[in-house]
Amino acid sequence: MLAEFMIAAAVIGLIVIASTQALLISNRLAAASRVLTGARAVLQRNIDTALTTTFTQASEPAILAVTTGPQVWDDDGGADNTVQIAVQDNNGIILAKGALTRNVVKLANSDNADIRQITFSLNYTYLGRNVTMAMSTIRSRDD
Repeated sequence: MLAEFMIAAAVIGLIVIASTQALLISNRLAAASRVLTGARAVLQRNIDTALTTTFTQASEPAILAVTTGPQVWDDDGGADNTVQIAVQDNNGIILAKGALTRNVVKLANSDNADIRQITFSLNYTYLGRNVTMAMSTIRSRDD
């Protein structure tokens, strides 16, 4: 009887330990997914701005200005050349920051139209991992 009790206690102990570890890993993966979603939102916000801002011969917005290569694009107004990706709601603690870059090139075409390819890249580190994401779009003048 005592041997059965000891075996049952050991099995229950192993189940509790395994369940706790599984919950901790699951929580860590969920947090990483939230940060990844925040990073995608930053990129998509900038792509949407590039697509919806007025772009005419008389008005060229800074977001569509041709670059000589990737340049830092600080779109959150912090003037620190980083963007906030994830912030903890209750305390305002920043969980992840990243470096956002913008690269705009003119695309050659047979009509000599002003067509630009805009690429935004975001580099950040979360849970000791370096992550790089990028989104691109193509835009031409409105007139």
